[in-house]
Amino acid sequence: MNRIIILLALALSFTTGNYATASNPADDKSDDVVMSVGPENVPLGEFETIFRKNNTENEVNQEYLDEYADLFIDFKRKVLYAQENQMDTSASFKKELAGYRTQLSRPYLTDQAAEDELIEEAYERMQYELRASHILLNVAENASPADTLKVYNEIKNLRSRILKGEDFATIAKSFSNDPSAKTNGGDLGYFSAFRMVYPFETTAYNTAVGDVSQPFRTQFGYHILKVVDKRPNRGEVKVAHIMIEERDDATPEEIKGNQEKLNQLLESLNNGSSFEDMTKFSDDKSSSVRNGELKPFKSGQINSTKFENTAFSLKKIGDISDPIQTQFGWHILKLIKKTPVPDFNKIKQDLENKVGKDSRSKLVRSKMIDKLLSEYNLSEKNPNLVLFQSNVFFDDSNKYWDIINEINNTKIFLQIKDRSYTFRDFIDFLNRNNKSINKKWNKQFIINYQYKFFLEQSLFQYKKENLEYENQDFANILNEYREGLLLFELMQDKIWEGAKNDSIGLQEFYNTNKQNYVWPDRIVGSVARSTDAKYIKKVRKYWAKNQSNQIIDETLNKEQQNVIFSSGELELEHSALPKGIKFETGISKVIKENANYYVVNVKALKPTTPKTFEEAKGQLVADYQIALESEWIKELRTKFKVDINQDVLAKVNALISN
Repeated sequence: MNRIIILLALALSFTTGNYATASNPADDKSDDVVMSVGPENVPLGEFETIFRKNNTENEVNQEYLDEYADLFIDFKRKVLYAQENQMDTSASFKKELAGYRTQLSRPYLTDQAAEDELIEEAYERMQYELRASHILLNVAENASPADTLKVYNEIKNLRSRILKGEDFATIAKSFSNDPSAKTNGGDLGYFSAFRMVYPFETTAYNTAVGDVSQPFRTQFGYHILKVVDKRPNRGEVKVAHIMIEERDDATPEEIKGNQEKLNQLLESLNNGSSFEDMTKFSDDKSSSVRNGELKPFKSGQINSTKFENTAFSLKKIGDISDPIQTQFGWHILKLIKKTPVPDFNKIKQDLENKVGKDSRSKLVRSKMIDKLLSEYNLSEKNPNLVLFQSNVFFDDSNKYWDIINEINNTKIFLQIKDRSYTFRDFIDFLNRNNKSINKKWNKQFIINYQYKFFLEQSLFQYKKENLEYENQDFANILNEYREGLLLFELMQDKIWEGAKNDSIGLQEFYNTNKQNYVWPDRIVGSVARSTDAKYIKKVRKYWAKNQSNQIIDETLNKEQQNVIFSSGELELEHSALPKGIKFETGISKVIKENANYYVVNVKALKPTTPKTFEEAKGQLVADYQIALESEWIKELRTKFKVDINQDVLAKVNALISN
């Protein structure tokens, strides 16, 4: 079984919490101690929270509450034992817990509201496809302000020329840095959400059909775009095709030969030949081995508008198109499947994943940064930047940053709550990120530019390191994993592996409990079952002629599963056997039980007999584990005494009912 599944099953059964911080719904009850287990006091608020998490019943009687408390106490004893034996201090434990902590922290380091908004926005945009043309003027993300302004003014001028009447495509061919614009005039075809970088997509969806957008920037540079068309999303289509390749430089003889081949294919299809059989003549060998089937595609994913439109124009599954010609040659298409845009709930998880990988994630991160700045009462502007700039220099020969006067190394540069970052911390950051710096920049611009990233990194680092102190939900779930991991290691070493490896103890346990490990009454033979009596009658006849189950199965189940066979040593209570039957050697009569018919071929009858050690070993180990755990719990109950405040415990029932 998966390790994480086991440890979670252990932990989530009884979850204790680290209630050292605020925002606990039961804080007002934290002074009421419901019990003490060994040296540890359990507040009412903690016990109530755990009880609520593990129980959904609205009404809880005292007997049930007492039973739950007993189980909870034994759980606490095991945790105390693990902690007493310092199992939580080992390097391997700390490393594994740190890995889980990193995974668990991710949802708490994002602005969920912002992410949800982007997911919903993406789905709304997916309902439509846009066709747009664009012009791109390259400018690096880290370009100097002067270079950036120059490119911005250039594209602004191009937009003005278009608005005054010049052709968009002509301008794109002459000035766009998108290589494809030379041939397509900037035409991007149809696209929907996630096909373009987010700023481009947003501008496109916010621009009316026929309008030219204002200049906008992406990581590629400055763009302007013109929305040519907007239509409902056609979803996804899957087709098969037969292709006759025709090169641009094909000779008249080759063109004539292709036409003859096409006519022969059409004639064969019209005369009843299957489309699948004809795909073997396709020149697209990558798809012909799959009966011509292509991968499903959406608008804009096929490098041929004609092919794409023909595919989407087919109405019914199995419809075959007229021949069409593309830049690749001649095609005949067959519709395999059409899929509209799925319902939101069906693709929500997929949308979440795409938002996380898409340039949209920068927006979510930016929202989170704003929240952290507010939470920690900070501003993006650091008053220490001016002083820092006057106290550092860049060594051109050795290519590193350093401070002018070492006494300033320890000066506070940034303060986040109780965490101080010094001038030296920021200098080290600058040196780690030297490669991302444009050497054309002046010192002041570099420092201001890099500070933005330093601030973001520091905010997230501090938040991550202090999550359990600032967020009770995270503290609780992290503790669940911690205790689950502790219990897994504990049970693994002391009980599960202990039982397997204790050969002497296992043998003694077997000797003491032999009466529990026996083979029940059973038959040796076969049973056949069917919902149709005629097949069972046939089986009976075949058995009478000593035909094997394999031959009978191949005969009666050739087209479909009509008879189900079970063979070997079958206990009388085996699910395959009819109930309440006194079995005898030989072939039984046809037996009817509910909607099923049976016939049983009994070769031998075996009475109840003891199991050998090896025969019983699987169940024996499991039982021995239970016995070991039971004895261990007795020891723990002696070691860790419990004092229950029954008056406080009784309050839980009233709290659950409210």
